[in-house]
Amino acid sequence: MPRPVGAHLGEAEAERIRLALARNPNISQVAREMGVERSTVRRVRDRAGEGAASDAPAKPPPSTAPASAFRLGGSPESRRIVQLEDEVRRLRTELKAAHRAALDEEAVREIIGSLARAPTEPPDWLLKPATQRKGESTAEVPVCTWSDWHLAEVVALAETNGINAYNLEIAERRIRTLVENIISICTRHGPGRYPGIVVNLLGDIVSGGLHPELAKTDQEGVLPAVLRARDILVWAFERMISAFGQVYVPCAAGNHGRNTLKPEYKRYIFKNHDWLIYELLARHFAGRPQIRFDIRDSNEVRYRVFGQRYLAMHGDMLGVKGGDGIIGAIGPIVRGEVKTRGQAASSWRDYDVLVIGHWHQELWLPRAIVANALKGFDEYARLALRTIPSEPSQPLWFVHPRRGITSRWNVRVEAPPERAEGEGWVSWEGEAA
Repeated sequence: MPRPVGAHLGEAEAERIRLALARNPNISQVAREMGVERSTVRRVRDRAGEGAASDAPAKPPPSTAPASAFRLGGSPESRRIVQLEDEVRRLRTELKAAHRAALDEEAVREIIGSLARAPTEPPDWLLKPATQRKGESTAEVPVCTWSDWHLAEVVALAETNGINAYNLEIAERRIRTLVENIISICTRHGPGRYPGIVVNLLGDIVSGGLHPELAKTDQEGVLPAVLRARDILVWAFERMISAFGQVYVPCAAGNHGRNTLKPEYKRYIFKNHDWLIYELLARHFAGRPQIRFDIRDSNEVRYRVFGQRYLAMHGDMLGVKGGDGIIGAIGPIVRGEVKTRGQAASSWRDYDVLVIGHWHQELWLPRAIVANALKGFDEYARLALRTIPSEPSQPLWFVHPRRGITSRWNVRVEAPPERAEGEGWVSWEGEAA
C-alpha cells in the first residue's frame, strides 16, 4: 500500500507545494523554489489531481478565481495564507484604480502634448532690474491684460441703438489693433527699454454658448472658436516675442469657457475651454525659451514684477454677487477684493495688486486693475443692466523697479471719432468779447 504523500513532507509543506503549483504549474521551477526534488513535486501534483504538468515556460492560470478555489481543505495555516493572498490581490486592484484617478489631469496634458510645460516660477527678468549703462533710462516692464474677447458671439448694431457691433470679423480686426497699439504705445510713449512684457490671459476668450441665447446666436460652435482663438493668439504672441524678446503669460480660465451648466468647483479648470486654449498654446510654443505660459490647477497665478506682487484671476469667483444701481460693479469688486486679500493674507500669500477681467469695465482701483471687454457694449448691458456704454479696450501699464506703476493706458481698439472741422486745440463756451 503506497505511503501518503504528506507522510514524509508534512501536511503544511505539502500544502505550500500545492499553492505554488496553483500559481505556477512548472514542476522544475516549483522544485527549485521549494528546495525539494522534482519527483516530490510531481507526487504532490498527482495526489492533488492537477493532471500532467509540463516543463514548458510558466503561464498564468486561465482562471481569475482566488487561490482558495483550487482546494477545499487544508490546514488553518494554509487557509490564512490564501486569505492574505486574496487581500493583497484586492488591494493591488484598488491601488491601480486610485493611481488612475490621481493621474487624470496629467493624462489629459499628455494627450495634448504639454507635459513639457514651462516651470511655474516667473522668469528672472521679471525679478531683477536690467543692467543700466551710463546715460540709459531705467528699464521698465510693460504689463497688459487680454480678457473677455468672447470670440464667436454676435452683437447686432441695430439692437444696441447703433452703439456697437461684434462678430468674428470685427473681433479679429480689434485683436490686430490691440496688439499693434500695445507695441506702438511702448515704442513711442513708454520708457523704451524693456526686458520683456507680461500678458495676463484671463479668460472668456470664447463665448462658449454659455447661455441659451448665446447657443442660438453665436457665429460658430465652441470647438471651432477654440481653434480660431488658438490661431489668433499664436500670431499675437509671435508679434509680442518679436517686439519685446521675452513674454510671460499668467493664465486663468473664465466662466464663459466652462462646459458645465453651472460652475463645478472641483477640478474646475479641467472642464474649461479657456484652459484647452492655453494648453494648445503651450504645446505650440514648447521649446521656445522666449515665452512662458503659467497655467495653474488653482486657476489663479501669483507673480512678481520686481518687488510688486500680483494676483491674476478671471474675477468671477471673488465670493460676492450683485451690484449697485449707482456705483455699478465697483461695490462688489471692492468687497470681493477685500475677501480675496484676507484669504491670501491668512495663508501667507499676500499680494499688492489684484488683476481681473469679467466685469466688462475699465477700473483702476487702489488694489485692483479691472480689464474692460474687447467685445464692447451689448444687448444685455443695454436692456438688463442699463450700463453706460464704454469703448472696447484692454489695460496696459508700466512697472518701474523702484517706483512701481508709473503710467497706465486703456488701449483702444476702435478708431477715435473725427474732430469737428475747424476745431482748434482748445475751445470754450461763453459770450464773445
